[in-house]
Amino acid sequence: MTKVSFYKLAGEQPMAMALICQLAQKAIAQHQQVLCLVPDKQAVTQLDEYMWNLNESTFIPHGTGVDQAPIAISCDPEPGNHHQILVNLTTEIPTWFSRFERVIEIIYQDVVYEEAKRTHFRFYKERGYPLSFHDLSESFTG
Repeated sequence: MTKVSFYKLAGEQPMAMALICQLAQKAIAQHQQVLCLVPDKQAVTQLDEYMWNLNESTFIPHGTGVDQAPIAISCDPEPGNHHQILVNLTTEIPTWFSRFERVIEIIYQDVVYEEAKRTHFRFYKERGYPLSFHDLSESFTG
């Protein structure tokens, strides 16, 4: 069964991108693939540029579109061949989320976004998915 993890941050969307990079590095070290699902093409470009502009000692092999590996950044309505880790940065839960071993939902400070993530939490809980919640609002600085 898909495991679902929520990560709560104190800051806004740029902090979420920093956390995604840390999670992506951890996944790569564990030989796992990640699909970062973002809401639109602008968000694809933002996360792609963020990953390319990390400090020189950090390299995250990634690309845009669902056919990229090990880290894919996409707003496509289909997941391609991915099935290990889904990082959902959208306000919707994709219908195909359960094909993934793990779903990560990142919560950052935005009223509409936070409410959507509360709805996501209820959705997963009501259906019996194993949930974990990590409050990084005090400890994660990006």
